[in-house]
Order: sequence, then structure tokens, then C-alpha cells
Amino acid sequence: MTESYVRTKVKEALQAAGDDKREAQKLLITWAVRDQPLLLGLAKPHLKAIVASHIENALRPPKKTETDRRDPRFSKDEIDALIAARPLGEKRSPIVPPPKSSTRQASVMNQLAAAFKKKEK
Repeated sequence: MTESYVRTKVKEALQAAGDDKREAQKLLITWAVRDQPLLLGLAKPHLKAIVASHIENALRPPKKTETDRRDPRFSKDEIDALIAARPLGEKRSPIVPPPKSSTRQASVMNQLAAAFKKKEK
């Protein structure tokens, strides 16, 4: 009975969601929270794996503290700050390229092209 009940509910959810798998999943989860036989029917085949997972988690050593767990890589904000900051002893200001489609940008590109043409000769 439970298996046929679960299959019926899955078909109902798919029909109600217009065969959209994600929406059907959401609907089934909502129904399962309110419908104990449906929840049991969905979970029963996977109960052994669920219990094994909880036992493994209980046997693991405690998790590290927040400072120990911190990602050793730089965040995007830290990388941006490093790029924006001038190195010690650097006296020049950082060069900011002109915005695209500006007259200044077109002028700079023409100057670069002219400089390369001069070198080729």
C-alpha cells in the first residue's frame, strides 16, 4: 500500500507541476511534511543510508573552530584591496585605463598603433 501511495502522490505532484521536476520535488516535500505515510514511504528505502550517515557524523572528531576553518584563499574583496593598494616604495599612481568608447580611449589606441608602426620601419 505504501509504495502505491507514494507512486500516486509522485504522479499527482508531476501533474500539478506540469511535469516540472523541480516544482514536483518542492510539492512532494511540502506534502511529506504534512503527510506521515508519504514521508515514511519516501524515506523508508533510504533509511539505512540515512542512519549510517548520522552514525558517521557522530563518530567524527569535532569540527574546527571558525578561525581554524577559515578559507586560506583570498576573498574577492581582499584581492581587490591588494590590487588597489600601492606596493611599498611605489611612487607612481596606479594607471586607470580610459573607459571604452571614449574619445580619449580612441586617441590612446591610435597613438599605440602609430608607435608600433614606427618600430616596424
